[in-house]
Amino acid sequence: MSQVSVCMTFDFDAISVKLGAKGAATPSEISRGEFGAVGAPRVLDLLKRHDIPSTWFIPGHTIETYPEIARAVVDAGHEIGHHNYCHENPRALSPDDERGVLERGIGCIERLTGFRPRGYRSPAWDHSPQTVDLLVELGFAYDSSLMADDFTPYYCRTGDRVSADGPFQ
Repeated sequence: MSQVSVCMTFDFDAISVKLGAKGAATPSEISRGEFGAVGAPRVLDLLKRHDIPSTWFIPGHTIETYPEIARAVVDAGHEIGHHNYCHENPRALSPDDERGVLERGIGCIERLTGFRPRGYRSPAWDHSPQTVDLLVELGFAYDSSLMADDFTPYYCRTGDRVSADGPFQ
């Protein structure tokens, strides 16, 4: 029998996706975010039953809102990756604000795990012009936001020139 490798990752956004990405705080939107706290323990149980390691990208807001669940993810041996503080889309932030949400999220993960996060996944899978430089400066080892290849890791680039009026460079 041949062996198959997969990478299991989860975004445990909970309420933060409603607040940060959508700016919505209605009872209906918040209830959909709260369901993350129902689903996350179920996923942890499934992973434990099958002895599957994984990475969980968790915003700092979710770590602070659901500390027991975030602690259960760590105690089960799963990696915690950075997912901004309140699921903010970097493209919508000023350079100073983007640095701020990165640093605030790092602090939440360090308090939870005792370590700086190695990985980052951008909310909305989007980057600002300064995201890659900030991730390098802040010591991230990888970014799980980009999708230019499926099996081969590659370095994130800066300085691309994109135009609808000529070729991509």
